[in-house]
Amino acid sequence: MTNDVSKLVPFTGYYSMTAASGVAPGAFVSIDTTEQQSPKATNIVINVSMDGKSIFASYPFSQGDSFDGRTLNIPSGKLTLDFTRHYKDGQLATFSGTIGGVNVSGGTYFNPVALSAFIGDYFDPATGKKALSIKSDTEILFDFSALSKNPSGRLKAVIGYSYVPAMFVLTFSGGSGSEPGKFMLMLGTAGKLGLACSIQDGDSPPKFAPKMVLSII
Repeated sequence: MTNDVSKLVPFTGYYSMTAASGVAPGAFVSIDTTEQQSPKATNIVINVSMDGKSIFASYPFSQGDSFDGRTLNIPSGKLTLDFTRHYKDGQLATFSGTIGGVNVSGGTYFNPVALSAFIGDYFDPATGKKALSIKSDTEILFDFSALSKNPSGRLKAVIGYSYVPAMFVLTFSGGSGSEPGKFMLMLGTAGKLGLACSIQDGDSPPKFAPKMVLSII
């Protein structure tokens, strides 16, 4: 057994439980992952709902917990689940095991997406200026004036970010002067327009409207 949290990342997702004794309809297990860069870290929380209405417990994966690529063991929650990745009837991964002494099983139709899937250059379709360049999962360049009326098109390195592979959301702070300080980037695709990114102002309340940038314009 090992506590290498990175092996659990590919199983990120929402797992519906099979209704059974001690398990109500709508019950679920979710594996929520946030990948952080500078300092580099992977944070995972396992959430459990046995009644399908509320969270029974949340378990941050920590010292004493283990996952060897198949079996997840969280002693503090008396949780032991065996995960299998395979495709059947639309489901991509399944699990079975026990939670608090109750036999459970379930599956997910969800697959997390690594940040590296969105490598590319993204342009503002209104100005043609480059707004974002994802070169790798450790090198990201961004125009911190991208949401202003007159973006500069000058890219600067993003120092420190968080990425959620279940939501394809990248968040970070930066910029100076009139530039907003917090950003939330929602990554995805746009058919014949290639890769897409909705740049949103992460400040509360937001000072700027969202903007869509594309890899093909």
